[in-house]
Amino acid sequence: MIGNRRVWSLVTALCTGVVVICLVYRSFAQDEKPGAETKADSPEAAAVRKQADEVIKAFNRGDAKAMASFWTENGEYIGPDGETVRGRGAIEKEYAEFFKKNPKATLEIQIQSVRRLGPRAAMEEGTLVVRLPGKKEKGESRYSVLHVKEDDGWHAASVREWLPDETTAMALKDIDWLIGTWEARSPETEVQTIYEWDDNKAFLRCRYTVKQGDKVLNSGTQVIGKDPAGKLRSWLFDSSGSFGESIWSRDDSNRWVIEATATLPDGSEMVATNLLIPINKDTFTWQSVDRSAGGAPLPDVPPVKVTRVQR
Repeated sequence: MIGNRRVWSLVTALCTGVVVICLVYRSFAQDEKPGAETKADSPEAAAVRKQADEVIKAFNRGDAKAMASFWTENGEYIGPDGETVRGRGAIEKEYAEFFKKNPKATLEIQIQSVRRLGPRAAMEEGTLVVRLPGKKEKGESRYSVLHVKEDDGWHAASVREWLPDETTAMALKDIDWLIGTWEARSPETEVQTIYEWDDNKAFLRCRYTVKQGDKVLNSGTQVIGKDPAGKLRSWLFDSSGSFGESIWSRDDSNRWVIEATATLPDGSEMVATNLLIPINKDTFTWQSVDRSAGGAPLPDVPPVKVTRVQR
């Protein structure tokens, strides 16, 4: 019998981003449900707001090293052009070059929401304003930050920035190419997933089965839909009693970036950034990066090839 984590890693390849992710559940207090906006006086919101103040101070004094320290060791920044910078060293280098060219640049941060995703994960969203000396026009952009709590405090695992005139709304038709049957295999395990519309075409529904030989290890359902703010979300419910949530966005390279959080069947808390890259109408790859469990970093999952089952 292979371990739960291994099974879930293969399931995610087919359920496009929900395993390493599966959402947190009973460990939450009933008055603070996962995905709900965090109360202004909650520990998570207070920590995020305090860190935002420190980010402003570090930026305004041109301290590239301090700016990079706000990220996890393998954290990433995705800019408005879709370009990704990954790792503290690379992020520090980018800031150093920016501050060298713009020595008196200043930053303003307006936090609009903080949502608890788990005991050690939170999502922050808001607006950034950058002012450059000698320029009347300010640079304004929208941003989101996936925060994770590590032993030394809260850090950004993934930061995404986009211009105000960019639409964040995603339509289900953007992923309706998933409709059909897919499979992925490892030497020990096979996962098959079937995507289809629900009755009213308001959601995409996926049913999956994980097998080892002829034995069914587990199965479950994933639901993908659009929330009132226009964001694409997915939820997963597994036969083991686990369930998960993730938020989807797409960059300019047509790569889906899926930010997720989870509690696995053994009770361990996990967060991850999952990358889904369509290759053609019958193939995509899936990879999980910036993973952590209980605040401890985990190695990246190599890309997994997922193929459509031809009927």
